[in-house]
Amino acid sequence: MLCTDCQSGYHAPYDRFERLATKPDVPSFLMRCRQCAALWNESSGVPELLTRTHARWLYPTARI
Repeated sequence: MLCTDCQSGYHAPYDRFERLATKPDVPSFLMRCRQCAALWNESSGVPELLTRTHARWLYPTARI
């Protein structure tokens, strides 16, 4: 279940997120909320909430 902050989107305070993986060629980052464990794809576009399956596909070496 998403925490109140993640329910309203990917926004400050950003210290609630931890970086799990990076794709430097894109660049994009797999981020996890420390409160609810929601997974987010942070890139140059709008951050995207990910399912675990989608996160594993985008970041196959990440420890999710």
